[in-house]
Amino acid sequence: MNLEGLTLHILTNKLKEELLGGKIYKVFMPSYESLLLLVKRERDTAALLADFSCGSPMLYLPNNLPERPESPPAFCMLLRKHLEEGRITRIEQSGLDRIITIDIDTIGTARQIVTKQLIFELTGKNSNIIFAENGLIFDSLKHVNKAMSSFRQIMPNLPYLAPPQQTGLSILTAPANAIIEAMHEFKTKNSLAALIAATTGIGKITASELLAAAGIDSNTTALTAEEEQRLANAIYSLQQSANQQTSAPVYAVISRTNQVKTILPFAPTILEPGCNTKQLPDINSALNYAVTLTPIQLPEQETLQKLVIGESQRLEKKLPVLEKDLLTADKAEAQRMIADTIMANIYQISKGQSSCQLLNIYDNEPLEIQLSPLLSPTENAQAYYKRYNKYKRAQSEVQNQIETTREMLNYLASIDASLTTATTKNEIAEIKQELITAGLLQNQGKKHKGQEPKSEPLLIKLSKETTLYIGKNNKQNDYVTFTLARGKDLWFHTKNIPGSHVILKTTLPQATASDIAAAVLLAAYFSKSRSGSKVPVDCTERRFVKKPNGAKPGFVIYTDQTTYYATPDEAAAQKLLSK
Repeated sequence: MNLEGLTLHILTNKLKEELLGGKIYKVFMPSYESLLLLVKRERDTAALLADFSCGSPMLYLPNNLPERPESPPAFCMLLRKHLEEGRITRIEQSGLDRIITIDIDTIGTARQIVTKQLIFELTGKNSNIIFAENGLIFDSLKHVNKAMSSFRQIMPNLPYLAPPQQTGLSILTAPANAIIEAMHEFKTKNSLAALIAATTGIGKITASELLAAAGIDSNTTALTAEEEQRLANAIYSLQQSANQQTSAPVYAVISRTNQVKTILPFAPTILEPGCNTKQLPDINSALNYAVTLTPIQLPEQETLQKLVIGESQRLEKKLPVLEKDLLTADKAEAQRMIADTIMANIYQISKGQSSCQLLNIYDNEPLEIQLSPLLSPTENAQAYYKRYNKYKRAQSEVQNQIETTREMLNYLASIDASLTTATTKNEIAEIKQELITAGLLQNQGKKHKGQEPKSEPLLIKLSKETTLYIGKNNKQNDYVTFTLARGKDLWFHTKNIPGSHVILKTTLPQATASDIAAAVLLAAYFSKSRSGSKVPVDCTERRFVKKPNGAKPGFVIYTDQTTYYATPDEAAAQKLLSK
């Protein structure tokens, strides 16, 4: 479950309402990844449970208390020593970030009040509970050392450093028109990405809902004045509803796997296929409801698709970062030019200078050069040469990473296309084995020899003389192209679009126009563009199709092609498949 900062704001208000002024009378750790506080209130007792053991961080007031182990962990013993009999005096969220801090007042050795903090970082796989005082860490649920993070260590006796804050305007408090204005800074992004980048506290789901409420296509890059006003009205309405009392209804979005994906302060109108919503009286009721659900195992085909989509999204985020690194590495030649200019004018520079202006030896233009006063002129030149060599190495390395990332994205797209068209268990098993071989999926157990999954490509008899073979995954694609096909057979594949390899074999002197049209149609149908129109399909003789050394399954290069166009038609495709 992934809660947006806006939803955590509502949760924080609920915790304030229920726990402020309460006294902690018992601390437990039901597991090594959970913490339970029992709190005395004026009228009764309450419990606060932080459970990070289920993959999604949860902080809520449980209806049913979990079992408490007899032997508490050391972190639990430390919290008991310092927090039992302490009073909760403050509960705050860090802006709209996923960090909630609880201040607990205790009595010190000199009978003075000492305030200590429990910091709940609800940040996905990096979630943590940190016990601190005056900005110094006493201990934490999870330790993070230098080997694990160079930016931020979480260890006893180190100062507490919060995670990097989000940039952008608060979706809760910023004027709606200011948010619209901030979106103008992201002109290259579509409206959905610009709204997310310009704000804090919301993710893709809420941003999509705001745009839908304003009647705006999320792919639009420039908004009209009328669209901006409608979006401002939608943002204002969201702010009003989010600032209601903590008892206002919320809506749980439930996935096909019977798990709560997120909780929203409004009824969503855009749902992924198979998802549904459930209205609950308040945020705490929704969280309690979420833990009662029993997940359903997805069909393996959908599980693999989810894996492929997730890995593709990760690589798509990585690509712009690498391209930014490449721009830095491109400064290599400038470093060499400066070094060469220094060496050519070495007599004009003295040790102790912090800068100098020389004529560039390549274009004779004035060049302002920064120098280290601690180095001699020759040593300064050597420092620039060293930076040049470093940037040149980085340039080559980053370029290789970019090429590898793009190749992997293309490969994942081909896997996704194969999963879309897979219809049998053996076909899915072959794709799973391919993902294991590629290192994208962990092998759950060794297969015995002779138990490798094997499926057969589609075979369609167009006539007595002509047969079509269609590969439905990368393994089958290689098989139909390089085992079944011969040099003069026709080979079909969608142009620059992941899809099946289609082989047309005929005993006729040459393939008929109708047979070629059928092959083109099926090549377009068994591709990522099944729902498109005028899909380009390349056709060449099999002898012009080559597989580069070390290429991934299904990847080929080809020449001498002719490009046809086809609009996939379900009825026509099924008629051909019935043969």
